[in-house]
Amino acid sequence: MLLSLKSSFQKLICPYCFEPYKLAETPFRCASPGARCAPEVDAVRAKAWEDSAPMGRVLPPSGKLQTESRCPTCNQVSRKRICPHCHMDLPHTTGKYRNLIFAVIGAKEAGKSHYLAVLIEQIRKHVGPLLGMLLEPLDDHTIRRYRQDFYEPIYRQGKVIHATTSALADRRVQLPLVYTLSFTGKDLFGRNAIKGVVTLVFFDTAGEDLNSRDTMGTVNKYIYRADGVILLLDPLQLPNVRDRLNGSVSLPQINTETSTILERTTELIRLGRDMKLQEQISTPLAVAFSKFDAVEPLIDSQMQLNAEPNHRAGYDLADFHAVTSEMQSLLQDWDGGIIPQQAETHYRKSGFFGLTALGCNPHGDQKIPRVLPRRVEDPFLWLLHCHGLIPTAKRA
Repeated sequence: MLLSLKSSFQKLICPYCFEPYKLAETPFRCASPGARCAPEVDAVRAKAWEDSAPMGRVLPPSGKLQTESRCPTCNQVSRKRICPHCHMDLPHTTGKYRNLIFAVIGAKEAGKSHYLAVLIEQIRKHVGPLLGMLLEPLDDHTIRRYRQDFYEPIYRQGKVIHATTSALADRRVQLPLVYTLSFTGKDLFGRNAIKGVVTLVFFDTAGEDLNSRDTMGTVNKYIYRADGVILLLDPLQLPNVRDRLNGSVSLPQINTETSTILERTTELIRLGRDMKLQEQISTPLAVAFSKFDAVEPLIDSQMQLNAEPNHRAGYDLADFHAVTSEMQSLLQDWDGGIIPQQAETHYRKSGFFGLTALGCNPHGDQKIPRVLPRRVEDPFLWLLHCHGLIPTAKRA
């Protein structure tokens, strides 16, 4: 697809450093093998990501509309764009398809890494085929990190994922998982065809990086650039829930309150976007109870949450409204309802969900005998629906 004049001069967001840039201003990187064109240390990338490995030389932008650049040393043409701010390789879809940044946040031990690991598997192998969506990793970093840090521990070793390292201690933690999500269907001739593509950027944030305003403003810049926020709420952190369970399940240590994290997130978005206090934030906010299997003794088995949504013909909006109402009622009962009030006051669109990524409570022995997810995809599908990528299912 050829780049348009408009797309080359509009502001885009780097999925790695989250700085805005214009496509016409992007440098390229020489793609020749090292034996043909000597690699060199990229000082900009080394400073931004602590990556001092020699790599292809940087080819400065010409300032003109271009889809490639020729290396003056080896005369090889390169189509490998890099961010003008941090020099990370930009996705090959840059300037061609829509980018969506989804932030997964929550207190320490809320289950963010487990949620992200299982969500990606559910989209790839179950929900995606059902809805005509194909999720594919976009770069080697995504393939390697997802396999090593997410898939292997849970699905191969049956162990919990170690807590995410703070981005203050390791800048590489800020590198996201980047995927393309292709929407497929039949063309006029009945053949399989791609109807649309978006680039998805997922983040797994260390819980301690949400513990102070200063840290959030330093390392969590992506939050105010996000197109959707999934806030995981661990019900086992709520005092009323812990009391009612009365020692029947193993409990995590007490961490930062979710209402405090939501307050800091809201403030960060307002500051980052220079918003007035009376303005509502346009970013859709999905508040999701994680580890819901652990609190099943405290809920009514007849709740809509225990039913199966029907997304085959589109997004099941009736199920969404029913579940959101149930979750808000539970929050009112368990925590006084301040989080729904925060969401409705500060955000134009908000939804409430209940899910379990693992289907078990591994806080005791750290073992996962079998992964049994339920409703993990609900917040993600709702965000896609908010962005007009999944239509509302028509009721019979």
